[in-house]
Amino acid sequence: MKNIISKIILFSIIYLGFFNFSKAQVLSVEDFEKKYSESSGAQLIDVRTAGEYGGGHLPKATNVDYRSADFQEKIKSLDKTKPVFVYCLSGGRSASAAEALRKNGFSQVYDLQGGYLKWTTKMKPVEGTSAAKDSKAITEAELETLLAQHSVVILDFFAPWCGPCIKMMPAVEKLSEEYKGKVLILKVDADANRAILTKYHIDEIPTFLIFKDGTQKMRAIGYQEESALKKLFTQYL
Repeated sequence: MKNIISKIILFSIIYLGFFNFSKAQVLSVEDFEKKYSESSGAQLIDVRTAGEYGGGHLPKATNVDYRSADFQEKIKSLDKTKPVFVYCLSGGRSASAAEALRKNGFSQVYDLQGGYLKWTTKMKPVEGTSAAKDSKAITEAELETLLAQHSVVILDFFAPWCGPCIKMMPAVEKLSEEYKGKVLILKVDADANRAILTKYHIDEIPTFLIFKDGTQKMRAIGYQEESALKKLFTQYL
């Protein structure tokens, strides 16, 4: 009986070990960045469409669209002896791409959890982006003046490449008009205002800072539903 139990345990360990080995490692933004920087000859693959890639991508990433007809052919040009790091917009396509890579004999495959959206909201470096055309840098002196002139000021830290920021924009603009004269909404483009981000320790977007009579009262990070945004707009009136 003991021998049977021992064999079952041994078989389970081997099976689980094989199962885990056959799966790509899904890494958080911080772990993905660290592992990539430490890996010699690492291959960074953006599996989004060419259009998505053209709007901004991780530094030195190569674009290989997972949904393109020649995806399987293109990955054959990659070096199987070196690690492959993959990402997409939010993690769906990269998970499928990572599985395809494993099936094609790639043993070191790392998938970015949350994809490009999570990477950018953590304010990690990207290439191929630019500040919004109508944005400009705000000096600290200009900001201090605005804080002194208005009772309630909300700083909306965003970027044109930040998915959650763009998704919230219609609601923010709607509420800005609704509370015009009562609340000043100041949109701060992260790409054009690095000094302001540093001053207020902004390392993730979207972020909202709420000021009352020149004093910061609260900080809200991440995507906000319209009802939550309205609360931010009104609680210090």
